[in-house]
Amino acid sequence: MSAEKEAYPECKHIKRELPDITVSQEVAEHIGREYRTLPIFEKGLFEYAYTKHYSLQTNEFLKCRWKEYKKHIEDRVFAPFQFLDIRDYHFYNCRNRLIPSVSIHTKTDFRKKLKPGPGVDFGGQMPIPQEHHMKRGEGNPRKLPKRYNKDGKEVKIEVVKENK
Repeated sequence: MSAEKEAYPECKHIKRELPDITVSQEVAEHIGREYRTLPIFEKGLFEYAYTKHYSLQTNEFLKCRWKEYKKHIEDRVFAPFQFLDIRDYHFYNCRNRLIPSVSIHTKTDFRKKLKPGPGVDFGGQMPIPQEHHMKRGEGNPRKLPKRYNKDGKEVKIEVVKENK
């Protein structure tokens, strides 16, 4: 909180005020005019009071802070947001903890992996997977069931190949 007070020393003299949540005729009429369906009255009162309280037209403290923020905005360095990764949370000593150094997804993987197709990498010639090897020669001949004649002798059947 001390760093926040030092950021805008010009606004120290302005006292922070709490929003005024009192019901008056003006507030009730405003809530009735704004909504097409009747909301819960407390919800409408809350929204009206906080919208009015956090307006730059009525809140002196907010107006002062906004003016000080805009003074040197061109000198500020804006960095992109860096959100936490859910994979960095680990269950350790019966608690959920944020420990990015233990996460597996950030470590480099030095295992060799097969990629489809031939090629060369930093380790030399990459092996060609078995399913990419060409089969030479004719395929397996089609086996037909054995046939026997009446005497019990085996009869040879000739397979005629089609020319394409």
